Amino acid sequence: MSNLIPVAKNAGKLAAKYGPQAKIAWDTAGKAAAEQVKIRRARAANRRRAVEKARTVLDGSVLRQLHGDQVVWVVYSGDEPITAYPLPDIELEELTRRARLSQRMTPEQYDETRARARASRAARSLRARGRDVRVNELD
Repeated sequence: MSNLIPVAKNAGKLAAKYGPQAKIAWDTAGKAAAEQVKIRRARAANRRRAVEKARTVLDGSVLRQLHGDQVVWVVYSGDEPITAYPLPDIELEELTRRARLSQRMTPEQYDETRARARASRAARSLRARGRDVRVNELD
């Protein structure tokens, strides 16, 4: 308990000294960073919703499209677009008129890419701790 007093005293000194600079930094960069995090979370949620919808339809797949500065995930049943997440303000046929349909992804392919990314992150984490790791290819 007695060793916490000097730590608290130092923390108080640092807060008094650098507190105003930290507030200015948060006001300029922190709010923009928080907004970017919200945008990324919304995009990820839309992607998950689209993949889950594609699981429920016959021969379902998803395609990533850009509409302005917004990422739209179009859900297909066979070769027909049925819905999109988030729903754009134009028709789906108009949105996907010049799309490369060969880039569509099935829910199974989505699961594989997520598993590969998870394995890669785990291997990087172990390597950062100094462990030698060999990741087997999933192909």
